[in-house]
Amino acid sequence: MRAQLVRSACLRKEVGTFAWQDDDVPQRQSPTVRRRRLALTLRQLRERAGITSAEAARRVDHDASWLSRIETAEVRPHPNDVRALLTLYGVEGDQAEAVIAVARQAKQRGWWQRYSDVLPDWFAAYVGMESEASAIRTYECQMVPGLLQTEDYARAAFQGAPVPMRDDEVERQVALRMERQAILTGDDPPMLRVVIDEGAARRMVGGPEVLHRQLNHLIEDSTRSNVQIQLLPYSAGVGFDGSFVILDFPPMPDPYPDAAEERMVYVDTLTGALYLDRPSEIAAYAAAHEQLQALALAPKPTRDTLRAITAELIT
Repeated sequence: MRAQLVRSACLRKEVGTFAWQDDDVPQRQSPTVRRRRLALTLRQLRERAGITSAEAARRVDHDASWLSRIETAEVRPHPNDVRALLTLYGVEGDQAEAVIAVARQAKQRGWWQRYSDVLPDWFAAYVGMESEASAIRTYECQMVPGLLQTEDYARAAFQGAPVPMRDDEVERQVALRMERQAILTGDDPPMLRVVIDEGAARRMVGGPEVLHRQLNHLIEDSTRSNVQIQLLPYSAGVGFDGSFVILDFPPMPDPYPDAAEERMVYVDTLTGALYLDRPSEIAAYAAAHEQLQALALAPKPTRDTLRAITAELIT
């Protein structure tokens, strides 16, 4: 799939029989990720079966555009249609039941949908994918990453955004941002690898007191086993002109059929976002993040530098 907006399910084996339990949904499971994984799986299974999209759609009594929208994650297919496609592709038994269970899970509502009044579709897709990511790598050149922001810092960031918001919208956005952070302290948290430009750490968001608390929060967060924070100092020279996030997703457990897509690049814009999933695009951003990590201070010197910046704020 190309730039489509779009945690693992529980398994139970009973006397040699596989059962995928829909009522055992893990806390961090995301219908967004399920929809994307289902789309990729159905496309790959069709291609392995040597059947064209038009022929497959015709044989399950739909038109070609219907299947095309499914395979690009634009629509969520009914589980009965998924079963018909799997039968056509020669997928049966436990594998078929695993895919059908994912189709059901893809139709559920994500926790973030209660913020739909302030959450545009293009960002809802990101929140859904972030919720199930196994690893998150990000570079920030302007602001502290949202997953590491304090409430006061987040509020100041929204209040100073170039697109004005009402006070109630700001508070809803802050609440959403704070709730997103729960993935870092819950069960099976993702690995978070952050590179922050020194300019972002020094930018006076909310004033000296707010920034002081924010930097202390970063120092505290950096001691978590699943969080690594590195500061890209001014002395490193030119950094990277643009923030980005790389999301890695956990593989589906057996007996779910293999699916190749396990990584996504997200690039934020003023009025939307780019979701990049071509191997060449992912490789380019992964290489950029590795280079930024190599140029940045190691975690301990990063903490020392952040402490020095906080000391400057209270003198």
